[in-house]
Amino acid sequence: MQLTDIIKKPVLTEKTYAQMENGVYSFEVAFDANKHQIANAVEIIFKVKVAKVNTIKVDKKPKSVGRFHGFTNRYKKAIVTLVEGNTINFFPTEETAQKADEKAEAKKPAKKEVSDVEKRAAAKLANKKASASKAVKSVATKKTTTRKVGGE
Repeated sequence: MQLTDIIKKPVLTEKTYAQMENGVYSFEVAFDANKHQIANAVEIIFKVKVAKVNTIKVDKKPKSVGRFHGFTNRYKKAIVTLVEGNTINFFPTEETAQKADEKAEAKKPAKKEVSDVEKRAAAKLANKKASASKAVKSVATKKTTTRKVGGE
């Protein structure tokens, strides 16, 4: 099993937000993943040290939507405790947002060069469409005639 397949998503609730301050994070993980695989995946993906991992198998629950009855899916939840001093940042801060903006600005000149080529191609297409529309306009339109009904 690959590391990216082990951790599916973080579980974000009021309780888990309170636990995050203490270095405890909750994740929804693959149902067949064990504690060693989960710890290894968290350490490699988030570049932190894991102190311990607790797992819970959450059973399916009956749910109804109108007259339709069904169940929620079962899943495995991992509660990961990190070594003191390590944190996982799920939400980017202003600093990381600024870095992303700088990277986007660095890529903009490359887009301008491509746009010059696109402008030339668009001009060629416009010329072709104009010449094609002139040929279509030469088709004669058929006149309709009215038919008189009755003996008058």
